[in-house]
Amino acid sequence: MGNGSIRSIAMMAALAGMTVTSPLQAQQNEEDNKNVENETRTEDSEAAETLPPVVISATRRETPVSELTRSVTLVDEEDVNQQKRIDRSLGEILSKTVPGFSQSTEALTDFGQTLRGRTFLTLIDGIPQTTPLRDGRRSLNSIDPDAIERVEVVRGGTAAYGFGATGGLVNVITKRPGEGEFEALSEAGAKLSATHPEDSLEWHIGQQFSGREGDVDYLLNGTFVQRNGRFDASGDRIPADPFGVQGGLSDTDEFNVLGKVGYTFGNDNERRLELTANHFNIFQDSEFAGLGNGDASERIETPAVRGNINARDPGTRNTTVNLEYRDDDVYGSGLDAQVYYGDLLTRFSKFPGFEQVEIISEKIGSRLTIDTPVSVMSQDLDLIWGVDYLHDTTEQIGIDGPTTTPRMDQHAFAGFAQVEAPVTERILIRAGVRHEYIRVDIDDVLNRQGVFVQGDTLHFNETLFNASANVTVTDYLDIYGGFSQGFSLADIGRAIADTTQNNAAALQSEAQTVDNFELGLRLFGDAWDTTITGFYSRSDNGTTFDQNLVIAKQAERIWGVEASANADVAERLSVGGTFTWMAGKVDLDEDGDFEEDLDSTRIPPVKITAFAEYSPFDWWRARLQGLYSGNRAPDSTQFGNGPVRDYIVFDLYSAFDVGPGELVFGVENLLNSEYFPVLNQAGALDFAFSRAPGMTVSATYSVKW
Repeated sequence: MGNGSIRSIAMMAALAGMTVTSPLQAQQNEEDNKNVENETRTEDSEAAETLPPVVISATRRETPVSELTRSVTLVDEEDVNQQKRIDRSLGEILSKTVPGFSQSTEALTDFGQTLRGRTFLTLIDGIPQTTPLRDGRRSLNSIDPDAIERVEVVRGGTAAYGFGATGGLVNVITKRPGEGEFEALSEAGAKLSATHPEDSLEWHIGQQFSGREGDVDYLLNGTFVQRNGRFDASGDRIPADPFGVQGGLSDTDEFNVLGKVGYTFGNDNERRLELTANHFNIFQDSEFAGLGNGDASERIETPAVRGNINARDPGTRNTTVNLEYRDDDVYGSGLDAQVYYGDLLTRFSKFPGFEQVEIISEKIGSRLTIDTPVSVMSQDLDLIWGVDYLHDTTEQIGIDGPTTTPRMDQHAFAGFAQVEAPVTERILIRAGVRHEYIRVDIDDVLNRQGVFVQGDTLHFNETLFNASANVTVTDYLDIYGGFSQGFSLADIGRAIADTTQNNAAALQSEAQTVDNFELGLRLFGDAWDTTITGFYSRSDNGTTFDQNLVIAKQAERIWGVEASANADVAERLSVGGTFTWMAGKVDLDEDGDFEEDLDSTRIPPVKITAFAEYSPFDWWRARLQGLYSGNRAPDSTQFGNGPVRDYIVFDLYSAFDVGPGELVFGVENLLNSEYFPVLNQAGALDFAFSRAPGMTVSATYSVKW
């Protein structure tokens, strides 16, 4: 073992040791409010009386943390602002802050990133970013973190928003206007590879304006990012597409513009109308867009090869528009009505011998949520009910060759009802039902197998149930758990492109329902908390890929354990961390014997994170964090069965008050560890066996005025 590995293990042990020496795990105090699971319970304190409770909206209404009956993590604005100084990728941010969320791909794609081993639904202000009809796997890289106020992650399948949340929900909430009449934020920053400073410059600028004029508030936020090459720990250039043609961040130009205007009115300001628009654009123009060959079996990395055969620059373009109306009192009920539009383009690099393709998904949808207080036999209940509609037109187009995937039109309708019942002061129960009806109209196509597939209309109906509860055993212990179901369509476009059937009706059964179970403990004190959760999910029609990357639909079982902890161990020192372990099996021949492990693009190795935050002075704040990813060698014949070796990565964040603003330094991969991301190791493809970036350093200066 080299000196670098010894130092890494020693530092990780030190961080973990700081975590476990406090009572199990840390909780943020009321002034920090960092994790949904970390709400301070000192309700009789002055802070609790003056500060509003932390609430989340991923349950279809704003719910206080103390009333949660599910596993939910809140990555708040402070967390996002810290992590983006280290890495701007949302997939990277979530992998380092959320238990149950798999390791980052270190690329533009989120293929291989799962939540509790299953796919998740990503929303931006309630607008779906996932494209299930032809999955482009870019949902986590469709908005810049400068536009994000917080991210709510529901771990485990949920039918609250439906339409694909079998593994959970990533609910991205964009920034809101400030409280003052006018305020502005300006910032600029740069980032370099410490192993290859030349050709590695990444720089960004950002500007935000917000304010209020009477009953009207507004916000305008813009960010531009330019990246050059990315380099590994040895100073070697990383290929423009680190995982085949799934998308990379090298040599990209990115910009994001967020606009928001709101009008609050009524006698008690109980009504609000808000219009939000966001546009995100990232495209790659690289001289190193060729595909080289390494040797995955010998762990020889894929070299960056000079050349570019793309007909058009690959990348992602995403536009969302959202109109929302809220009324706190409509005949005694609360009402939230939303109408939205989304236009997402995902363009891949060209693979030699194949056409370059792009996926276009255009969505129009609406949601209606009504919160009605009711009384049954002198028991006060909350009834949350409503309807959803989603129209999604998706097609994958051949740019410099034939189009082998049909145009698909989806009409999805759902009605739901959820009851919240505080049985006693210590017992809260939630139960609900949701019915989804989905119709998919599929056009004719000549697929890439040379088969003419006649179009058809597919119909899917599913009724989903959920029930969960939270029991306050003592002032320091909660027990929570429950059952929930999720429902999703398969990647119908991909299946049709590969099928040898001549009619799309053969795919009628290509949908899956997932049953999710969880049981957890929450322990908390005045300055610490810990959460431990066990989970299990099962599905009879799960989605994996065989060695030829053809979709396989087979029965699956997944189980695991999560834990998180935080503590204020001193006035200016906080520590914490997370732990995630899971396993999964698949039944290949439908004999009821789950004989193979699920591959590592579905089930990640064990993941441990730890951090220590220290503020020696009011003008200086610092954070050291580490992530350990374990070994995994699945007994599998599926794609993604490559052996995965462990690695440890440390990051450093340090912020100083300088002049009128704040100067922040970020260091990613502090010890310059040399490793391959989990996805690249699992895929074990000679043309996509790329290393992760080595140490990078960044500096950002921001000022409010």
